[in-house]
Amino acid sequence: MRKLFYILLLLIQTWISTAQTKTVLSPYGEKITINPYTQNGVSGNAGFIQLGGDLTQPTVIKTSTDNTLSLELPTSTDTKDTPIVVTSDGTLKKGAFPSPNIVPDEIGTIIAINGKLEVAQEITVLLGADFNFDYISATTPSIVGNLTNVLIDNKNMFTGSATTNSFKVAADGVYLININASIINGRTPVIGVWCNDDNKWIARINSYTSTRANITLITAVSMSAAKTYSFRTLTAIATGTPATLEAFNSGTLAGSVFSVKRLK
Repeated sequence: MRKLFYILLLLIQTWISTAQTKTVLSPYGEKITINPYTQNGVSGNAGFIQLGGDLTQPTVIKTSTDNTLSLELPTSTDTKDTPIVVTSDGTLKKGAFPSPNIVPDEIGTIIAINGKLEVAQEITVLLGADFNFDYISATTPSIVGNLTNVLIDNKNMFTGSATTNSFKVAADGVYLININASIINGRTPVIGVWCNDDNKWIARINSYTSTRANITLITAVSMSAAKTYSFRTLTAIATGTPATLEAFNSGTLAGSVFSVKRLK
């Protein structure tokens, strides 16, 4: 009976040993015994350990400048595929393609702001009729009226009437100021952009003439979305005869143009 027990025990040990090991032949003719039971990302196939399988624990493959890791992958043409992304801690995950930077459907010039394409805010207005203004003081400008012919106001932030005008900018930034003014009897006239909140010029130009003057102001200034601005003018000498800001030259050509455009 004892002899039979030892024979059974030997058979069980042999079966366990056979189930847990596999002898394979190496490329050099060597017999190698391996354990075909695998886990954590690898699997066994006919005694061979192969890459592929479920991870059973968080796994890190450490690389270095000299010891890098590369994968040769085919290029995908399927639009349903998702990219591979790396999180801040180095974990690989499936990601999502960023939304395409589609330019808004607006009239204007495309500029890049912080890596994003935008249509620059732009205001361009003409006088609908001549605007007459008289001396108030050497430092107090008149708000230009009759700026009612709006060519472009792509952010809808300009208002103009027969007696006043004002506008705001949609975002803090640098803006191009471009004004061409035709003035009669200006007596050293001044024209430019006024900050209503700070009660001062932010851009201006003047001409030393008392008859007809064609004044052009081209400059760039920083402007704030929190403030309100206006186009203004003044005549520096009191004579009792109003100056005229012309809407047209020679009867049909635009005489005075006022424009603000975002640069950055």
